[in-house]
Parts: sequence; C-alpha cells; structure tokens
Amino acid sequence: MRVLLLNPPGRETYIRDYFCSKTTKSNYLFHPVDLLGLSGTLAERYEVDVLDCMAERLGPAAARARIDAFDPSVIVSLVGSVSWDEDRAFLAEVHASGRRVFAIGDVLHEDAETRLAEEPWLELALDDFTNLDAVYGIERDYDALERATWRDENGAIHVRRAAHAAKEFRLPRPRHELFPAEGYRFSFARQPRFATVLSDYGCPYPCTFCVIGTLGFKTRPVADVLEELDALRADGVSEVFFMDQTFGIRRERAFELCDAMAERGDLSWTGFTRPDTADEEMLAAMKRGGCHTVIMGVESASDELLTLYKKGYDASSVAGAFERAKAAGLRTVGTFIVGLPEDTRETLEDTLRLAQGLELDFMSLNVAVPRFGTDFRGQAIEDGLASRGDLVMDQGGAAAHLPTGAMSRDEVLAFKKQMVRRFYLRPSYLWRRLRTVNGPTELLGQVREGLALLGRNV
Repeated sequence: MRVLLLNPPGRETYIRDYFCSKTTKSNYLFHPVDLLGLSGTLAERYEVDVLDCMAERLGPAAARARIDAFDPSVIVSLVGSVSWDEDRAFLAEVHASGRRVFAIGDVLHEDAETRLAEEPWLELALDDFTNLDAVYGIERDYDALERATWRDENGAIHVRRAAHAAKEFRLPRPRHELFPAEGYRFSFARQPRFATVLSDYGCPYPCTFCVIGTLGFKTRPVADVLEELDALRADGVSEVFFMDQTFGIRRERAFELCDAMAERGDLSWTGFTRPDTADEEMLAAMKRGGCHTVIMGVESASDELLTLYKKGYDASSVAGAFERAKAAGLRTVGTFIVGLPEDTRETLEDTLRLAQGLELDFMSLNVAVPRFGTDFRGQAIEDGLASRGDLVMDQGGAAAHLPTGAMSRDEVLAFKKQMVRRFYLRPSYLWRRLRTVNGPTELLGQVREGLALLGRNV
C-alpha cells in the first residue's frame, strides 16, 4: 500500500505544525514534526512518500500532478486554521479521485466530529502523531484507536480520546531523507542545511493560551533520539532545531542527552526552554552539547497577566534567566504575546521596554489567538471575543484576531508592527548583531530574515 504524507499547497507560506498554524513571521519554514513522526511509523509498514508543497513552493495543479504520479491509496495531510478554506477545497478534490484522506492539525483538535460531519472527504482526524493511530486507521482497526475521530464504513462518526497516561513513547527513526533537501529555512540556524527533531511530546505546564499543554507530556528514550541524530550526521546534517517545548523538564534525561551530544562534538543546535528551568547547570550542559541559541517565553512584562495565564513565573525572574544564558555563551530569543484581552498600550509599552532591556539577540512576537482546545479559547468565547464558528486565524500576526478591552484589532496589529520596528531598528541592536554574526553564511541568512520580518511589519 502507498501512503502519502502531505503538506498541502497554499496562497501563502503556511506553517501547519504540532497543532498550531500561522503564516511565517519572517522567512522561516521548518520541517513539520507531525509528518516527521508519522514517517518512521508508516515507512515500517507501507511504501511512503512525502510531498511538502510549502517547502517546494508547489501550487495546486503541480501538487495534484505529483499526487497522481505517486498514486497513493491513503493521504495523511496537515491542515491548519490559518489555511482551512484552502485546505478543505484541495483535499476534497484529492478525495474525489478515489483516495482516502486522513488529516491532523489545530482546526481538528477541538470538535473534530463536527468537522467530519461537515467535510465528507475527511475519513479520520488524528489527535496524536506519536502513536499507532494512523496505522490502525489505515487498517480500519477502529477498536485499537486511542485519540482520533473517524468515519466508519457505514458513515457513522466516532470519537475516542484516551487519557494522556503514557510517560514515554517510541518512534521508529523518522525518515528525514523523504523530505525535500531544500526549501526549509530557520532564522537561528548557523548552517543552511538543518533538521527538525522532537525528543519529547506535549508539555506539563498549564499556560492557558497554549495548545501544547493540552497534549499531555511524554518523552522519547535518549537512545532513540541519538539514533535519529546519528543518522542525520551520517547524511551530513549536524545543525538541529529541537522542537521540544521546554528542553530540560526531566533534568537527568536532559543531562544524559547533552553529554551524548557533547561526545559527538559536531552537533550545533537551537532549543526552547523556560526561565525557571534555565539554571546555570542546565545552560552549561546545553552549551557543551552544542546548543548555540536558546528560546525562552517571556510573554509579558505584567506579573498580573503572567499569573492570569498560569505561566508559573514572574517578570523579575526572566532577567536572571537571560543573563545566565548570555553568561553561558548562548544567543537568546525571547517570545512575547501581543493582544491579550487585558492588554493596553501601557502594558505593551512595558513589554517592549522589557525586551529591549534584556538585550535579546532576537525578539519574537505572537498575536493572541483563541487556539483550539485551550482554556483561553473557552474564555474568549464566553466573553464574546470569539465564537465557536471562528475557524480561520493566524497566530503569526499577519492579522490580529481579538480586540483587547482597550484596543481594536487594527490597533493591536499596528502596535505589534511598531514594536517590531522599534526593537530591531535600534542602531545599538544592529551593531551588536553585526559583531556577533558567525561568518558569511549566517550573515546572509540574518539579512534575508531581517528584511522579510521588517517587510511584514511596515
């Protein structure tokens, strides 16, 4: 049986990945971890190919031709709220040619049975890409499904959501070689060719606006991660983006992984962590293991907002984490949320001042959106700021989705763009960035990303 893993075409560069979706905020596009995880599982059993129309910049006609050439029986496709209208139209066409269509994405993470009822082309919606549900669906072994919504052969729709009980998961080695060799770009990579790797799944923290905390939390054995890294190294890839939402949650496991990467000596990587996880010992281990850039969530300068959205730390603790990261010799990226319902111009000005004072190497702004399955979405609907029928949204910030109590959607978007310009166009910042660029390849990448970022925020 032939199975195609698909990232469908779109009018813009969409990032559909890990139950989130957005337009790229600058020029980046990393490998979708959903399809990477599924690639190893499915390739053990079927003839598998990957078609990433975002990386290859394929339009609908070219994508259909490639699908016809491979002639799969089953297509497992990414979908996203940012591109839902385009995705559903394209996949309905694909289904009309006689192919079974499964899908995974944020727009299916909540109320998937309604989406199946509305979309006759959709046979199965996956809610976990680290288990065997895709295999069970292909084989129509419905009793074995764990977290999925499906339409049986009689047309009846069923939902199963087993509890998040597992603490560990195994993945057959993801088949990176099936993905395009070119077309992926990452703002913080120090080498043009890189790989995206997931060493754990979900997140144990309860931040109410984040979908990843709704997935449970489980880790891969270190040996499995190293097998994947060694296969990449054998293929000439030593630059990695770890998509773990907080590197170092399980400390001894993180130290074991960092020590093993340090022994290899040729790995170069970027990872996420939290200010309250990033102590001196952890940051030093990450640096020894090859980490050069650490991304930490700040979100807001307002302690009231950090408490309200259950971040688990206050703004005063953030500065120490970034100081420790710099002392360890790591580049720093701070992520922030703009447009929470309680935001005002004053809170956003405070947040910008905090970002500037931290002397970050990079600032990443996300626009608040009511992500599917989150407490934040439920509250936004209850407060009348969103409706259950809102399916198309972009957390990347091409458009603001919510007003705040003090600002309209247009005002939120305009202020977000102003924050980007005021952070990045400071002469002191530009000089500091030039002094720390690691060679011409990184310089070219930084210039390309910077121009794309500013072009989206004029």
